[in-house]
Amino acid sequence: MSFFSYSTDYKGVVDVLMHDVDRYLPFSQLMARIMSAESELSAPQREMIALRVSALNDCHYCVGSHKAVLASLAVDHSTIAAVEAGAVADDQLQAVLVFAAKLTQHPGEITRNDVDALCKAGWSERAVEDIINVVSLFSFLNRLVDGFGIKGSTKGFSQAGAMIAEHGYEPVVQMLEQKALA
Repeated sequence: MSFFSYSTDYKGVVDVLMHDVDRYLPFSQLMARIMSAESELSAPQREMIALRVSALNDCHYCVGSHKAVLASLAVDHSTIAAVEAGAVADDQLQAVLVFAAKLTQHPGEITRNDVDALCKAGWSERAVEDIINVVSLFSFLNRLVDGFGIKGSTKGFSQAGAMIAEHGYEPVVQMLEQKALA
């Protein structure tokens, strides 16, 4: 389902991105870079941040997608549920989820103390920058998907989750680049 006449068959975010390659190719490149660049944050940790942000933004499509990616990355279901709820046992990851929640829900209230709390939990300033980028990326994607009315399906989430777990976000960039050349 979608809210636009030209997008009634859109099944996911890739359909939205493919709709206007000139507009979304740079964004897809940024997405791949944020989610795949070398970082203290592992791929599962970045997906966990994306899941938490999406849950806070009530984006059912992105919640389903990131849960599927995490499952494909062999993260156990109890950990996935704890991340979605924002309460994990790992203190270092919990500090990330607290920061991600505040940046998502109250961005104007972020202070140096919030960054210091992440550093005290063992993250470098570079890792904090990476956390900010993941939160910002998925805040945008949540609004894009919800604004278009994309709901997704369990089958679609599973397929996309397996692809992202195996290849990262680069195949999305490659699809847009191929369409741009056509």
